[in-house]
Amino acid sequence: MSNTQININLTFPKAGVVFVIKANEPSFEITVTDSSGKDQSLNDSPYLKDWAKGYARWLVRAKVKATTNENKITGTFFDDLSPEDTLNGVKDACDMIRQRFEHYPESVLK
Repeated sequence: MSNTQININLTFPKAGVVFVIKANEPSFEITVTDSSGKDQSLNDSPYLKDWAKGYARWLVRAKVKATTNENKITGTFFDDLSPEDTLNGVKDACDMIRQRFEHYPESVLK
């Protein structure tokens, strides 16, 4: 049996946020910190709050069943994925975050 464990910090300096992604198969989790590493509630920013609900639904395309609360997005990978499938799912999840947040010209935490 394979076990995939991935920890990634996606940093977006202009947007002032870091997405902390933990994909320790079968679990998947995303939390957000500010640039200094302080945990952020998804509800503290209208940008994050709006994004999180739709993103949690979108994650099914990355082979993750997910939900969101005020502090994080959590989910589980689909059953019977190969390590390569899990890796591709994490890549897709990261790409979608990058498409949204790398273009903000200023902090989304205001």
